[in-house]
Amino acid sequence: MKQGGQRMKKSGSRIFYLFTLLILLFTLTAMSACYGTATPTPTPTPTSSPTSSPTTGGQAVTIDLVTRNMAFDKTTITVPAGALMTINFDNQDSVPHNFALYTDSSAATSIFVGQTIGKGSLTYKFTAPSTPGSYFFRCDVHPTSMTGTFVVS
Repeated sequence: MKQGGQRMKKSGSRIFYLFTLLILLFTLTAMSACYGTATPTPTPTPTSSPTSSPTTGGQAVTIDLVTRNMAFDKTTITVPAGALMTINFDNQDSVPHNFALYTDSSAATSIFVGQTIGKGSLTYKFTAPSTPGSYFFRCDVHPTSMTGTFVVS
């Protein structure tokens, strides 16, 4: 009888330790879910932009670019060399569009390729080329019908 009682005691201890281990694992899992990877907060799209034409000095330029009726509202954008660009992109069409800048109309070498979005707005940021000249921009979804010239002075 004494031997059976010791077996029960060992079995009870094992169950206690397993139960404690399960609680510990559950707690660690819950804590890692709470303190794990933070979800990034999206940057709100500005409702109005400070300027719609380039500034002089070449440091920072903000351009508003609208797509409507399968066309950009600007076919020429002129900026200073090396400007820090902000393009407030507003797609008013129900089909996706983007803004992409290339060295020339072959679109073989990209300078900047913006995210494609459906109807809505977003902000693109990039640095304009430092070499003056004419570059090519387009919507990559509609590469033959939505194009323009990006002039760096």
